[in-house]
Amino acid sequence: MPASAAAISNRTVSSFVRGTTMQSILGIDQGALDQVMATAYLLYQSGRYAEVDVLCRGLIAADHTYWWSYSLHAAALRRMGRLAEALEQIDNGLAHEPGEKKLQLMRGEILAAIGSWRDRPSCPQPSAVSALPVPPEASGVADELSSTAAAGG
Repeated sequence: MPASAAAISNRTVSSFVRGTTMQSILGIDQGALDQVMATAYLLYQSGRYAEVDVLCRGLIAADHTYWWSYSLHAAALRRMGRLAEALEQIDNGLAHEPGEKKLQLMRGEILAAIGSWRDRPSCPQPSAVSALPVPPEASGVADELSSTAAAGG
């Protein structure tokens, strides 16, 4: 294969991998992912960050192009004191949504926290990222889950 054909082929493959999600390949229902997002968010609110870590890894595997999963994952990692990993997740999200303001804000907060942590070795871990918004497609699910839990069911 000539060099130019190989370069075109590599660009095509790279573009496919960057833009194609496992959700689309496997036909995963968006409603199922919305349920997982809502659950992950509720676990985050409950302080169950290890479980959020697991669910966000799954969400990112299903759709690596959606910024919100990276945002929640980074917030949970930050709460667990894993600042470098949190920053990596933010950067991964920004690779897909460079203009996303929440990711940009979180990146600055995490960088500041890393700087503070390094400058003051005796201080406790930095405070957590502000509460994350529920993604629009999961807001109804989260409300439904919250009201079901409150009703004892």
